[in-house]
Amino acid sequence: MPDPGYPHEIEYRHERARGYREHVYTERVDDMGFCLEHHKDRREAWLARYTGACAEDYFRRVRPRRGTWVVSVYRLLESDRMHLVTIRMTWPARKSGDHPSEKPAPGRR
Repeated sequence: MPDPGYPHEIEYRHERARGYREHVYTERVDDMGFCLEHHKDRREAWLARYTGACAEDYFRRVRPRRGTWVVSVYRLLESDRMHLVTIRMTWPARKSGDHPSEKPAPGRR
């Protein structure tokens, strides 16, 4: 019987050398964020951004090794495991500016 809700697995692989990845963690989550519908032209960007946010949250809790990580998300269906997205990220995360959608519009407060 499938899990109720929105079951996903997030796999974390530490990249020791280009092309050599060690599987370190698998996190099982019940998260609707990966299922939100977006226009096809924005869906991939949303999945990548949301995956990065989830990975940063997880890394803050488990305190992993520094370096490059490859993070993959899979949607768990009744008897299937569907790949949604894979990203590469650096931990600890580099500080970046605000995302354009988080900046106030000119003339507004």
